[in-house]
Amino acid sequence: VAKTTAPPEKLYSELLEVKRESGAETFAEVVEMLLSIYRRHRVEELKKAIERLKLSNEEVEKVEEVVREARGRSWW
Repeated sequence: VAKTTAPPEKLYSELLEVKRESGAETFAEVVEMLLSIYRRHRVEELKKAIERLKLSNEEVEKVEEVVREARGRSWW
């Protein structure tokens, strides 16, 4: 299903710049790439937090369970 959106001009300009620099052929590719980067960043930040907290294996398992549940939510 194709949907059209009109982002503010500044955002459009920035997306167009990312599209050119990345070699993406479509804006959908740009959005997918940015979402992928965002998700990886979230995972890395979680790993850093766990390392700083020095969680036990049991606590790590609890955190992983919460993350799995959160990923299943439609609003996450």
